[in-house]
Amino acid sequence: MGRGSLDRAWSGVEQWLEVMAPASRAALRPPADPAAIARAQEETGAEFPDQLVRLFELHDGADHTEAGAFLPGEARLLSVQEATVLTRRLSGSIDSDEVLGVWWHPQWIPFSANHDGASCCFVDARPGPGYGKVGYFFMESGGECGRWDSLASFTENLADAVENVTKLRGYVPFVKDDALSWD
Repeated sequence: MGRGSLDRAWSGVEQWLEVMAPASRAALRPPADPAAIARAQEETGAEFPDQLVRLFELHDGADHTEAGAFLPGEARLLSVQEATVLTRRLSGSIDSDEVLGVWWHPQWIPFSANHDGASCCFVDARPGPGYGKVGYFFMESGGECGRWDSLASFTENLADAVENVTKLRGYVPFVKDDALSWD
C-alpha cells in the first residue's frame, strides 16, 4: 500500500468529519513543512515510511482541543515536532537492551497520542519486515507491533468505524458538540 491508498482512506475520514464532526475537522492543522519532516528523520535517525511522510504532508497534527482529540482513547494526531519529542522522551526511558523493541524502540515513530503520551499509535521505521506497520504503545505494558499492516490500513479501519459505528481498538465512535469522540 502506497501513498495513494492512504490518500483515499484519509479523504474518507476527512469527508466524514466535515459532515458529521465539523469541529474535529476544523482542528486538523495545515500540512507540515517538508524541512521539518526531513529534520525529524535526521533527529530520530529513522527513515520515515512514505505513508507517515504523507500523513504529515496532509496535516501537521491536530489542535490541543477536545475536538482535536478525535482518535480512539482521546488521542489526537501529533505534529512532526511532537512526534520527534515523544520519540526522544520514550527512547530516553529505555534503561536496558532487554526492553529495546519490546517496551519501546527509537525507530517507532508516534503519529497519535493521548494528552500525556502514555499511550500512542506508532509507525515502525526499523528496516525489515515490520517497516511501515502500525503498532500501539501503552506506558505500563510497552509496544505491540504490527496491529495494522500500514498507516493506510489503520486509516481504513478508522473510516469504517466512524461510518458504520463499529469498534476500533475496543472503542465505539459517537459525536458530541460537533466533535468525534469514542466510548
